[in-house]
Amino acid sequence: GPNSDELPNQHFQNYLFTGNSSSTRTISGLNFQPDLLWSKTRNQGFTNRLYDSTRGADKGFKIGDGANLYAIESTHDIFNGFTSDGYNTTTDGSAGDLLNYNTGTYINWLWKANGGTTTTNDASATSVGTIDSVYQANTTAGFSIVQYTGTGSAGGIAHGLGAVPHFILIKNRTHNSGNGSGTNWVVYHKEMDATEPQDYSLYISTAGRGDYSDMFNDTAPTSTTFTVGTHMTVNSGDPNYYMAYVWTEIDNFSRFGLYHGNGSTNGPVVDIGFKPALLVVKNRDTTGSWAATDSARHPFNEIDNTLLWDDDASESGVSNDLNVDFLSNGFKIRDSNSHYNTNGAEYIFAAWAELPFKYTNAF
Repeated sequence: GPNSDELPNQHFQNYLFTGNSSSTRTISGLNFQPDLLWSKTRNQGFTNRLYDSTRGADKGFKIGDGANLYAIESTHDIFNGFTSDGYNTTTDGSAGDLLNYNTGTYINWLWKANGGTTTTNDASATSVGTIDSVYQANTTAGFSIVQYTGTGSAGGIAHGLGAVPHFILIKNRTHNSGNGSGTNWVVYHKEMDATEPQDYSLYISTAGRGDYSDMFNDTAPTSTTFTVGTHMTVNSGDPNYYMAYVWTEIDNFSRFGLYHGNGSTNGPVVDIGFKPALLVVKNRDTTGSWAATDSARHPFNEIDNTLLWDDDASESGVSNDLNVDFLSNGFKIRDSNSHYNTNGAEYIFAAWAELPFKYTNAF
């Protein structure tokens, strides 16, 4: 906030490095102890990789082409845990050293939760929700990591943020059938619908939104819980095990919003109150990728080195780049591609800050 000396990079950071395939590798130099790592190779068509401090080492997710969009939790020994200012990798030949591939160039997006320290919510004892959960929350930056076991009955799940969530990613860790290997990632976004966003959801895929009552049970999240229905992707009672990554907007740090396309390379300007470090854009209604751009890989405007949350593609392999300017108070679309700026279409976005607007950009 305006009276705070705390900066966004104490809670979220972009990190670039080049792999060397050493048997172990320490990535260090962050301004915090990370709790969520999202890693993607820039020059190789490897999957997106996600790890968190709740599950710990040797437990990750991958998101990419085909069946990799649905992959269950992986146990390849390529991630060896977080440190006070980074994380450690190790070598697994069967996985191709996907976190430290020789000459592979990487972008990492890292968030801080609560240093791996979790809180257990016994819903029957606390009367907070109806489904037990284990969460670690960073209320300052509006981010929590939630682990829960499906019950097969719709119910609320404690998230620990003390504020209403605006963006949620949910993944079934263990269901190993259907779609070749598992279930897709389910997305809640506060702008999924103008009046009742809880009625709609998206997958991390190119598909548009759908009205699925069994995803979020047509129930809005609250400052204490988010609600899931009975769909296999969010709450099966087999039992299945789930992870949820939950964000709420924080002024000068994060924003989850919507813009309207105009079909021009002189596209809309979106005021979010800060210069973005990471911006993710998705056409909510029809075909379009989850396009991720950041200030680390392309620090000068116009930014066009797009990577995709729903695809393996390298930077050079993305056929539909998102062309955008990062401004001191938001971003400006410089693209007429239908994935990002069809006239009259609506696009949701998620953004995390590099620099709040209260600070002057000096050169």
